[in-house]
Order: sequence, then structure tokens, then C-alpha cells
Amino acid sequence: MTGFFTALFDEMGERRRRLRLSLGDRGQALASFAILAGLALGSLGLFLRPWMADVAPWGFAIPLVFVIGYLLIDWRRQNALAQGGDAETLAIFYDWTARLFSLACALAGAAAFVIALTSEPIQQIEEWTPPESAVSVDISP
Repeated sequence: MTGFFTALFDEMGERRRRLRLSLGDRGQALASFAILAGLALGSLGLFLRPWMADVAPWGFAIPLVFVIGYLLIDWRRQNALAQGGDAETLAIFYDWTARLFSLACALAGAAAFVIALTSEPIQQIEEWTPPESAVSVDISP
């Protein structure tokens, strides 16, 4: 398993370098910040108001889905490389796969936050019984 994580961290560094080459220093920093902000809003932002966690509880699962998905993407990349795939072609394909997956997770986190923020607090329904004079019941044996 140490080979997997070593290759994972090496590829994360290379993917960051390739993203910096394509977007520039500030573009890469902005993209990374946007992804982390979406993930943080989706989970930690739900503690802003007491009812927000009840409205969008799936927001807490987004960072876990992000980590598992990223590990699966890199596992598939490493398997494709082991089967003799072209490293340059695989790098481009899996760079786009990781970028789109990261963007989808960030948007899901932001959506959880916006849905929870714009919702009304969940109101507790009290036990309501009609007044006795409203309903007359005459039950005779």
C-alpha cells in the first residue's frame, strides 16, 4: 500500500504543477481556494444557524465523498499506467477527471450551504386538539 500513496502524492504534486502551468499562479490558487471553500461551506458552514444541519445533512458527507472519489480516481490512473497506458495521455485524461470531480464536490458543498441558508427554520408541530365544544360526540351503548 505504500506504493499507492507514494504515487498518489507524487501525482498530486505533478497535477498541481500542470494546473499552475495552464492557469498561472493566481489561477491555480483561485481554483484550489474555490474547491476548498466549497467543501468547507458544505460541511462547516452548516453550523452557522441551528436549523441548517437538519435541512441539508448530506453536506457533511461531501468531504468524505471527495476523499474517497479522489482515491478511486488515482487508483484507476495507477492501474491504467500499470497496464501500459501512455503516461501523457493518461495524465491529461485524469487531470480533467480530477478537476471536474473536485468542481462537482465543491458545487455540491456550496449548494448544501445555499439550500440550508435560504431555508426557513423547521418548526415543531405541537399536538393540537380541537376544543370540546367544536366536536360533539354522543356514543351510547
